[in-house]
Amino acid sequence: MTPLKNMTAALLCAVAPTALLAEAVELRSIDGFISVDGEIVGYNGTMLSVETSVGRVSVPASQVVCYGAGCIEVIASNDFGLTSDAFQGVVAQEEVAAPQGGADEVTVSFDAPVFDTIYRSVVGAYAMTGQSGSSVDVGATGDIRLENTASNETALIKIAQEGEAVNATVGTVSLEAEAPAAYSTPIEWVNAPSLGDQLLGLRAFAVIVAPGVELDGISMNELAGIYAGEITNWSEIGGPDMAILPLQLPANSTVRAELVKLVMEPAGKTIASNVLTMADGISIASSVNQFAGSISVVGVEDAESNVTLPVSGDSCDAPVALSDFNVVSGDYPLIRPLMVSFDDVPQTGLLTDMFAFASGSTAQRLISAEGFANFTAAEQGEAEKNRRLNRLLAGNFDENERLAAAQMFQRLFEAKRLSPTLISGDISRAEAGWNSAMFANLANALSGSDMAGREVLFVGFTNNTEGSEESLAASADAAAAMQAAFRTFAPDVVVGNNLLLSSYGFGGISQATCLDGQVAGGNQSRVEIWVQ
Repeated sequence: MTPLKNMTAALLCAVAPTALLAEAVELRSIDGFISVDGEIVGYNGTMLSVETSVGRVSVPASQVVCYGAGCIEVIASNDFGLTSDAFQGVVAQEEVAAPQGGADEVTVSFDAPVFDTIYRSVVGAYAMTGQSGSSVDVGATGDIRLENTASNETALIKIAQEGEAVNATVGTVSLEAEAPAAYSTPIEWVNAPSLGDQLLGLRAFAVIVAPGVELDGISMNELAGIYAGEITNWSEIGGPDMAILPLQLPANSTVRAELVKLVMEPAGKTIASNVLTMADGISIASSVNQFAGSISVVGVEDAESNVTLPVSGDSCDAPVALSDFNVVSGDYPLIRPLMVSFDDVPQTGLLTDMFAFASGSTAQRLISAEGFANFTAAEQGEAEKNRRLNRLLAGNFDENERLAAAQMFQRLFEAKRLSPTLISGDISRAEAGWNSAMFANLANALSGSDMAGREVLFVGFTNNTEGSEESLAASADAAAAMQAAFRTFAPDVVVGNNLLLSSYGFGGISQATCLDGQVAGGNQSRVEIWVQ
């Protein structure tokens, strides 16, 4: 019997009407064939029993998306052994719907002039492409007004004039420990009607060194020590016996400001007064190629002909090479996400919708023209993937990790990694903004015809100080929670493209990068996305 006939037969299994007692749900298939409103009263592992206004019907759980707060209620009660994984998706509409009625008035400032340019590019493209169901009016000074008559919502964003009070900022942030926790589970930020921080762009920096400085990599702490004048010879960090000559850009340059915020301030250090300053990145790149022992940090666009060093974070000794994929996946440590940050979370969903547009390919093309990385979802190269997996064959693992390493090699050997990478555990508002943009990129990537019927693997990595067994369990929990959140975020993509979602946790074995986060002591996990 065909699936269509199976569904037809299931829906015809009606009995006498019964009054509904619990909160009703809507069960709907993407093709529109199944649409049932009622109370879930039973589940046998395959079929749901639903009490409707015309009687009891049976519906295949795996072929429908469950809409409404009643879905969460029945899953939480666990009376029938029903979980969110039984459905094609779960959408608690009452939680994710935009607020009905409300107004936002925001005055925004910019930490650097280039950020103003990016803001204007995003809002201009948003207004011109008709991406919103709301009316969008852009004033001559760059102010923007949004209005949705259906929900009675309005939003006004004004560009701050000199001396004017502001309640929103466009600037770069660090994804290391410096912010309080805002969310403890992925479903919290997925279901939030508005986000206080949203990702607009991603800027990366290169560590360039003179020929002859042979190192496997450099850590962020070592880099800070060099610029603070505490490390003066390459032999101190495993290099040749050669004096170090650090070079830097002027104090008014954005790259110098980012070096301070990204490298020096987290280490509690300042740049030494005798560090040589040069006018621009091109001059520095040329000089580094000529001066023995020299080093500098420049924008990626100025480093093309230079030797670059892989960089590791503070919590591990796994240096990450500078590559397009490693930058947009967040694996490479020398990145600064550009965020719009509101003092208070917006009262409407209008601002969230507008700045979510920045994650799309149209806006990213405009933003990348200003020297930022295009973080539209990309696929990792086969050579990079194989280098990582081959390390599993020679790894030094305990008994728990050996089994996990074997499973990791088997499951990922024929899969391909996509760049969207998520931060789980206790996370800050900025990290939620990062995750939301990555989910939007992932949904767009998985909606293509080339992804139809594929398995999407949510793969978690955690370093737990209590031991490998705890790390493996925590990483598996993080991956499962992120998988469930994505079902809620993009049920139409999951069902419409017939995707199979699965999750795995591999603890701290063969992680792609250090597991640093904005929330100190937050036991963060990273969740990678692989497809097969």
